[in-house]
Amino acid sequence: MNSLWPSRNSPADPPSTKAPVDVADTGVAELPADDDTSRSKTPSAPSRPGLQRNQPSAPPLPVVPQPPPANQPAFNNAPGNGGANNPQYGAPQPPQDSLSLAQLRRIVAEFPRTEPIAYDYVYADMAPVEEEIDEWFVYNFWQWVRLNTAQRNFYAEWASVFDDEPAWDKTDEEERRMFVRTVLEDVRSPDAARRSGTIGALTYLVLGRWMESINEPVLPSLKDTKVKSAATSSQLAAMKAGVELLAECGGIPIVWEAFRKGFEPFWSDDTQQIQAANLQGPQDELMNLMTIMYMCIQETLSDPFGLPSVQSELLALQPNLLHFMLHATAKLRWDEAMILPHTQVFLLFWKCVLLVFGGSEDIAKAKKATAENKNDSKDKDVITASPLDYHVFRQEVTSKYPAYIPPQLPIKLESEQTSLLPQIPIHPSRSNGIIQAAPIPSGGASILHQPVHIATPAPSPPPSPGVGGKGGKKQNYQTNQNFPFMYPPLDATSNGAGGKGQSGLQDLLVGRKWEGSDVPASILEAGELFSKRVRMSRATRQLWEEREKFLKFERGYEPEDEDIIDELDLSSLTLEEKEELGLAKPKHEDEREAKVDLGPRPTKVDPRTRQRLEAVEDFYDEALPHLQSLVMVLIKAIVAIATHLMVQPQAGQPPGPVSGGIAAGRGKEAPNGAAAAFKNNEILSPSDEQIDAVRSREISAKAVTGALVLLLKWLKLSHVLKFEYLTQLLLDANYLPLVLKLFALHDVQQVVETKSDRMEHSFFYFCNIRAGANPNPATFTTFEEDMESDDDAAPPPIKMHRPLPEDVVGSSSEPEGDNREEDNKPAGEGGPGINSSNNNTSSSPQSSTRPEVDELGYPVNPLPKEPITDFSRRNFFTLINYLRVMQKICKGKAHRNLLLVHYKSSNILRKSLKVPQQELRLYTLKLFKNQVPYCGRKWRQSNMRVITAVYLHCRPELRDEWLAGSDVDAEVEQALPLEQALRSLTHWFNVRRYPDKMAPEVRAALREEQDFFVRELEKLDFTWAEVGGEGESVAGEWDHEGF
Repeated sequence: MNSLWPSRNSPADPPSTKAPVDVADTGVAELPADDDTSRSKTPSAPSRPGLQRNQPSAPPLPVVPQPPPANQPAFNNAPGNGGANNPQYGAPQPPQDSLSLAQLRRIVAEFPRTEPIAYDYVYADMAPVEEEIDEWFVYNFWQWVRLNTAQRNFYAEWASVFDDEPAWDKTDEEERRMFVRTVLEDVRSPDAARRSGTIGALTYLVLGRWMESINEPVLPSLKDTKVKSAATSSQLAAMKAGVELLAECGGIPIVWEAFRKGFEPFWSDDTQQIQAANLQGPQDELMNLMTIMYMCIQETLSDPFGLPSVQSELLALQPNLLHFMLHATAKLRWDEAMILPHTQVFLLFWKCVLLVFGGSEDIAKAKKATAENKNDSKDKDVITASPLDYHVFRQEVTSKYPAYIPPQLPIKLESEQTSLLPQIPIHPSRSNGIIQAAPIPSGGASILHQPVHIATPAPSPPPSPGVGGKGGKKQNYQTNQNFPFMYPPLDATSNGAGGKGQSGLQDLLVGRKWEGSDVPASILEAGELFSKRVRMSRATRQLWEEREKFLKFERGYEPEDEDIIDELDLSSLTLEEKEELGLAKPKHEDEREAKVDLGPRPTKVDPRTRQRLEAVEDFYDEALPHLQSLVMVLIKAIVAIATHLMVQPQAGQPPGPVSGGIAAGRGKEAPNGAAAAFKNNEILSPSDEQIDAVRSREISAKAVTGALVLLLKWLKLSHVLKFEYLTQLLLDANYLPLVLKLFALHDVQQVVETKSDRMEHSFFYFCNIRAGANPNPATFTTFEEDMESDDDAAPPPIKMHRPLPEDVVGSSSEPEGDNREEDNKPAGEGGPGINSSNNNTSSSPQSSTRPEVDELGYPVNPLPKEPITDFSRRNFFTLINYLRVMQKICKGKAHRNLLLVHYKSSNILRKSLKVPQQELRLYTLKLFKNQVPYCGRKWRQSNMRVITAVYLHCRPELRDEWLAGSDVDAEVEQALPLEQALRSLTHWFNVRRYPDKMAPEVRAALREEQDFFVRELEKLDFTWAEVGGEGESVAGEWDHEGF
């Protein structure tokens, strides 16, 4: 078909032999340089009408090109004659080539798109400083009394030091330091009243001196959902200055000493019998001391580079800050009367972990400094494999292709059994299960190392003839893949490796040799690719080293010299005899095993990272006897939430998401017509005690989960077996069923939208009011106005019109604008959770407008144009931490993943996928990935969308068989032995590395039970008495221990 457009070539050019190419069909856009070239070669056509693309118009008629000017030869139009360089010829021509519709769509499709964000939330180790300080204080009347008392104590101390009572801002720095030093002298006073007054003055100082620092007190509107706190920048700056002033005057060690003494009255045995009135003074004093320490730690965490002196003083405290808080938290296990403030203790413990160890950024720096390979940080976008996966790959390849020798492993794997005799069934190898890998051939070595192997596959037996002469059912005859398929050897030298066997004689008789390829190219490529992607992680190396040490200790390869020297009298031996026995060469300090693992490049680790790793080692050494009590206390805080959720429905009230209905605006005395009362502007506000109880449980859960995540990450970075010990304690404390019960009892989306904070009860709101701000009377609820009215006995107003039956909260007949207005209100004021119920969540007004996605992450409802800001960030943080801890417990553990399958966690965790939040969905999908291999085919068919989401969002591995496992039955069968073997190795690691922290009975039992030579002599009925040994015999020691 001839084109309607004129040819780009001049009439002097020969006709083109190529067919015209449509740019729209190819979809390839021309480069700008090519456009200039083509434009220069195109003759000028001023009379040509402009082309409007994507318009339904007929193409114009062809236009004959104008002849060149008289003063210009005609051959200048030909290509290569320089016509394109004439400015008079090409200047007036407008650009004629533009993008087609297909090209434009392609460019738009290739633009990087930013996914819409539903919630304005970014996961971080801590919230902003004003929110963290607000969470320290409770909604309690007696707390405001204590803060007012601290304010009066400050002014009393100020008046005692300065007679003229000048203002704080009118004094210089030296006078302020003198005042603080004077106050610190009385902190150690034996007089309780005097000591309590000075501690209260210091409390007012570190809390920002709200009477002086807040110059223009303005209360924010309670209806403005974008305002998170009533804190002022001037008070926050005064808090930081107060903490810095206290550190400059040397007050942190003094306060720390008083802080430790403040716990002693509550740790005595007769504390439970003491009346509460007698403990009111010590409780207020301890709470003020805890507030001072919390403010110092929080200000340091918020600005570590701005307060280096405060950080150094906190880290130099003796005893260690984290060690003491460990003991204080662990002792809450026996505090049944709840005398101590548990929430504040949890917050202090969590912030101490952040201060001493560090947060996520510090963990990333420590990982990079102690990495096994320098390029580990660059391999994030590369799919890698572990050495154990590569070991299984080598076993499978060499069993089918014995002539192929794949690259070696970075670690040397020895056979589990070095004898030719079969393994004794009554004495199984104790090293089985330490390596989590697929089953390998007997002996743990290649098929080439076996004394006998079959060179040809065994054929399937013929089917039995059918009854009555009828043919049997047609079957598929397949080669048994357990037997090797022998490929020809590489050359004649490989015969000695067992490649040919008896087939070598056949080669000589036939006189022909194999002329084809030796090993398939795909096998060679797979082995080369796999070997280059192997990465030895720090945890794998540590686990492998401990396994080898355990095997040597079990077989008696490395006797304990210290035990021999302690038990034997070596005074009669000469130096030569000691050298012959190897007892005169004690290990030097540098030759001893270093407890702090600094990686393959210990000299290049920076001092701060070395200090953090040493702090983790010291913490584990100190916490080992108390770690179980610590886990029980932390789990008890989560149990309190689950218990409240289970008890609340029994009282005849629908449970709320976290608080069982209290945070949703329902008190214990809420009538059945609460929805109608809300519609009639009769707000049923919960009491301050109920709100405070809900909020305290949320803050406790936040601190507990935050501390658990940090401890697990730092312990794994220090040594993998420390991490495994903590996960075992969490598993034994029923963490998995407890968290799954929490997710099953409430709606995750409702938890995120429910807020238990009340700005009018917050600490900074109180400070603004005390500084002179007038509260807005319109901010008080109807419930509070009714309580303050003069005539409490007045009857309710008579309504002129009866409300319609359909006018209830959550009705579909309400206009859309009302629902949107109620959605923007905070919880307890008509916002999320006012009528929340797990059984009927669709009746709430926010159920149809809340952001929701499906399993793949596609929005079910239209996402908001702007990110939502009115939600509970605290609950988001807690929910993500719940899943993170669960993932760390179950990752790579078949036995624990089978527990998830047994608990039917997939139905419970599916609700978390509906929340459009990246971290929450990611860790939920990781938990799904762990248990998919152990779910049936029917479950996989009905959950293919979840499996697809796992493929899209979870990081894959080179040997990733989570969906189609090679031998799931064997993994299920070995799950419990693997768990037992890991626990045995962890226990042996603790006893060997930290013998002083273990019970003496455990040490004695381990020494007697694990000694190889003692067990061998026991089999021979050999005793030291037979050779005339003096002293207590081994048999007598066994009798003493009860054996």
